[in-house]
Amino acid sequence: MSATPAVVIVEPAEPVPDKGLIERLLSPIADVHRGEGLSALLMTLTMFLLLSGYYLLKTAREGFILSEGGAEVKSYSSAGQALLLLVLVPAYGSLASRVSRVALIQWVTLSFAGMLVLFLLALGSGLHIGIVYFLWVGIFNVMVIAQFWGFAADLYTEDQGKRLFPLIGVGASLGAWIGSVRAGSLVKSSGSWRLLVGGAVVLVVCVVLARAADRVTTRTAKAAKRGDEKLADGPSGFRMVVSDRYLTLMALLVLLLNVVNSSGEYLRPLRRQRRRADLW
Repeated sequence: MSATPAVVIVEPAEPVPDKGLIERLLSPIADVHRGEGLSALLMTLTMFLLLSGYYLLKTAREGFILSEGGAEVKSYSSAGQALLLLVLVPAYGSLASRVSRVALIQWVTLSFAGMLVLFLLALGSGLHIGIVYFLWVGIFNVMVIAQFWGFAADLYTEDQGKRLFPLIGVGASLGAWIGSVRAGSLVKSSGSWRLLVGGAVVLVVCVVLARAADRVTTRTAKAAKRGDEKLADGPSGFRMVVSDRYLTLMALLVLLLNVVNSSGEYLRPLRRQRRRADLW
């Protein structure tokens, strides 16, 4: 009786997606597939400009608040910022549940750009904006920057996000660095008002780039629906944090980090003020 030889069936390997010129140039940083290059570059440029603009505005904030009130006023303003967020975060969630996410990005960002124009008019009229502007920048950091990261998460599938987010993160990090360096030179040459002008222009450009990225991105039907739909009703963010032990511990950690950071930001300018007083 002869034995039947075993037959080994080798499944063909999945074909490696062909890549265009843009995708090949981006390969050292991220695994960008064909058709994703333009979208990835647009989102990377968007986050680069957004973080650059944020550090322009943040640098202006320090100059305004320290020249008008000093380190003590800055610390009290940080507490006021936390109280404002308790009101604004639920209001933002209510707005997000009524409009699409693309529209949310557009109108919230343009609203902040419009507020910068009002700050410039107030400066031109000789008004003091230090405290109000300090609070505004804190709200901007929480709302606008976070919503652009959320938009990027909606734009791509989970697999695309794992591959493309490192590239977008590089753009954001470079933007933060270049924005902080550029802010210093602008303050010395033209004053803090130029930082507000630059920030307003950057925000408008970011809206244009985000809409362009939304149009050129090839998405599955499920991903496209997720990007266009309104946020579903559900428990508030505060309730989610309190009900989940992991989120509660993370919230406590963030609270501790902010206490340490706020203490350092209070002591550093206070030390500079005392040093200047000793020199005089």
